[in-house]
Formats: sequence, structure tokens, C-alpha cells
Amino acid sequence: MTAYRILVAEDEATFGLTVARFLKNAGYEVTVCATGRAVQKALASSEWDALLLDLKLPDADGVQILADVRKQHPKLGAFDYLTKPPNFDDLGIRVANAAEKTLLERENRRLRFQASRGLSSDILTRSPALRKVLETIERVAASKTPVLIEGESGVGKELVAQHLHRVSPRASRAFVDLNCAAVPGALLESELFGHERGAFTGAAAEKPGLVEVADGGTLFLDEVGEMAAEIQAKFLRVLDSGTFYRVGATRKRRADFRLVAATNRDLRAEVASGRFRKDLFFRIHGVRVVIPPLRERPEDVPLLVEHFSRQLTQRHSFSAEALQALRNYDWPGNVRELHFAVERASLLTEQEVITVADLPPEIVDGSTLSDEELGPDELAGDDEGGEGPDVGRVRRALEEARWRREKAAAILGVSPRTLYRWMKRLDL
Repeated sequence: MTAYRILVAEDEATFGLTVARFLKNAGYEVTVCATGRAVQKALASSEWDALLLDLKLPDADGVQILADVRKQHPKLGAFDYLTKPPNFDDLGIRVANAAEKTLLERENRRLRFQASRGLSSDILTRSPALRKVLETIERVAASKTPVLIEGESGVGKELVAQHLHRVSPRASRAFVDLNCAAVPGALLESELFGHERGAFTGAAAEKPGLVEVADGGTLFLDEVGEMAAEIQAKFLRVLDSGTFYRVGATRKRRADFRLVAATNRDLRAEVASGRFRKDLFFRIHGVRVVIPPLRERPEDVPLLVEHFSRQLTQRHSFSAEALQALRNYDWPGNVRELHFAVERASLLTEQEVITVADLPPEIVDGSTLSDEELGPDELAGDDEGGEGPDVGRVRRALEEARWRREKAAAILGVSPRTLYRWMKRLDL
């Protein structure tokens, strides 16, 4: 965690150095300014946790400086005052209280963000492969080393990121998540770094970015491979320096966060093609873990089925045959698809026990379907659509249909079997 940053406005050089030495010995990062102009420049160019302000500076009125601070930050004001020369023990207590007040305001902002997103850390597994991933996560949790989580869509990358946060020293601070693919490129910079009032049309008020909200905690960037090139360069600067600017701002801000990134793309191929910066790739590739797809850990299916069933208003059990069909299916949509399959079966059945007849037909068919059983004509071409599958179009249809293959197939205008084949080809 970074030290509190204190700005001291004091024109008496000896006294200013004495105050700075005292505060530095107490563990603070201190900057001393001897003029009002220097104070204004420091306030405009960087972020501070507390300001120790002499009311009589040679070129400025301290009261006016305080008024200017309040204009820029309406929630801030004079926290306390001291007469000169101060009792230094008393000074230490009051500076600590003022810095804690700033920290409390930031923490309240993080908690409001946290409550709006929710945080879950449920990871249920009997899989040796996934347990090995969790062991790696727990070994590196205490460090600040960035972690890159790779795996197919719907495999549970965010849950693993949340688990890393929960077992880390940053667990009491914010876990801030952003899906880079879900935010248009033009808005991603503002979402990450925030903006000042009037920075662009519609910016009616200042807004802290997610980098700022994540200060002291964990920033999780899902689908990081979708980040636009110009944002990649700016985000690399944050990782290198720990500083950033809000959109439309001239004041530099600081953020100390643990980066966890995730992708279902091959970032090495993206680097080779020039779509992802090589320097950013090496920066986020501190520790790499790969989440195995659900088809490689069928022993987890019964655990997850029971877990998802408990979350529903109407709870059902599954017959042995239904569970076996679910275990045999290859789950191209991974855990997300299983979740919706359990939800759908529970909603549509009127019986206490869900049987094979209650499962979606593509799961029953797909649980025993092989490439050989598809037949040569099915594998050869895309006769229904005329064109080969586009990964973006297929993924959007699946997400719109909440990974229900029949509905997604209808959206795409193909049969569920053709969609199944496309998903296997596109590794969705």
C-alpha cells in the first residue's frame, strides 16, 4: 500500500523542513511548497491525502486557496486548525485524522461500488486440474504480481479472480471488475480513468474511474484482449508509473492496485498479429493460469448442478440418468451454459425429480454426439447459412439467448445441430 501523501504549504523554510522531517519519520510522503503559486500547481498536478496550509503565504491568501480546493472537491474542506508553533505530537494526531478522513471518503466510494456489483467467491470443484490452479492462486496472493487468467468463455475466470482477491492482503478493499468487450472503445478510457466535469458532451459531473476506485484493492479486466490500441498505451503507463489522468484533467492521480486480467483469446497470437501490444502483454503476464473447460472436469458437474439448484426458488433433484447426460455433454458454453440448463429444466418441469426428458434436447443429443455421428455432409460445409460462422456473430447470439442453443440457433437462422458444430469449430 502507498503512504499517505501530505502537501505542506509553509513559507518559513526552517519550520517547513522541520514539519516535513517529522511527518516523513511518521511514514508520510511529504512535499513542501513555499508560495501560493507552488501550492496551486501542486494541487492541480497531483493528488493529496491532506493539506497542511499556512494562512499567510507571501503571494496568496490561505483562505482563498482553501476556497479553491473546495470548488474542485466539494466534499473537502478545513478539517482542523493549529496555532504556530504546534505541539508536534498534536500535529501528528491531527494530520493522521485528516488523512484518515480522506481515506474514509474513498473507502465509502469503493463500498458503494462494491454493493452495486456484488462479490461472490464460490468455487466448487473436485477437479485436480482446477485445484492446482487454486493452489497457484493462493501461493501468489500475497504479492502484487499481475495475474493473467486464460480460459474459454463461461469457464469461471471471474470467480477465480475473486478468489485471488479474497485470499490476498487486499481482501478488505475493493474488487473492481470491468469487461473490456462490453464497453465501446470511445467510452473505455472514461470508464477506466474517470473524467472531469465538462470533459466531453454529457459529462455533467466529475466521475472517478475504475482504476481510482480500485486503489488499494484489485482491478479485474475481463476480455483484456478486446482493449483498443490507444487505451492499451495509456493503461501501460498506469502499470509502469502508478499514475494516471482523468479525461479532461491536468492533475495527476495515483492508484495502487493488483491487476488481474482474463482472456479467452490467444494473446500471443494477438501480439504476433499486432492487435495487442507486446510490452503490455509482458506487463500483465506476471503469473499465468489456465482454467480447464467444464468438459475436462465432468466430476464437477454434479456439484455445480446441486449448487445452482439451491439458488432457485423451486428446488428439484436430478435423476441419475439426467446427471449422467449432463456429465457426458461437452458444454461448449461451460459453467454458464450449465447454469442456464439447470434453471431452464427447473422452470419447465412439474415434477420433483428432473429426468432426461426435462433436459434441453441439444444436451441429450450432444451428450452422445461425436464428429463421426454428425456425418460427412454436416462437417463439410455451412449449407444452411451459405457463409461460414463469424465468431462475433455467434457469440452475440449465444449471449442474447443466455447460452440456450435452440434460441441462439433461431436467432442465427440455423439448426441447433449446425450451431453445435459452429461452436465446436470456434471453440465457444
